[in-house]
Amino acid sequence: MTNEQVEIVKRTIVRVFPPRPEGSSEMIIQRYEKAKTEAAKAFGAVFFPRLFETNPEMKELFKDPDKTVLKFAETMPMLFRSMNRLHDTLNTMQELGVTHWKAGVKLEHYQPFLSALLWTLRTMMGDEIFNEDVAKAYVAVLSRICGIMCNAAYPEARGISDPETSTAG
Repeated sequence: MTNEQVEIVKRTIVRVFPPRPEGSSEMIIQRYEKAKTEAAKAFGAVFFPRLFETNPEMKELFKDPDKTVLKFAETMPMLFRSMNRLHDTLNTMQELGVTHWKAGVKLEHYQPFLSALLWTLRTMMGDEIFNEDVAKAYVAVLSRICGIMCNAAYPEARGISDPETSTAG
């Protein structure tokens, strides 16, 4: 993953999820929350049908897709924005991996999830924006995020027995 790829992802994700506003007035925050919720719903309307069409067994992992998609709208852009400063969100990514593990997500679920996610981003941005360079940037950034999450959640792949101990220290 290069800094250029991180910048590409940060520049393009705003076409799917609105950027956080500069101001902090109540009106600005309310507008942002409304835009974020609308964007999350639009994302979910494309993402979940694709994921469940290609991987119906994953449906059981998403007890409340509406709530999950709102978390996507908050978490994905935050992680993307911080990829140049991994030290700022490393613990968050590790905790996210362990949380997913506790919820029943298996290592083999990551690839179909990422495939559906990339398909959704391409669909929502269009081929003109989501070109080969942009696709490679997302693959690089998402691979880094998932690698950190998986290293924390599936320590047995690294010879450690308990995911709870892999994020400590």
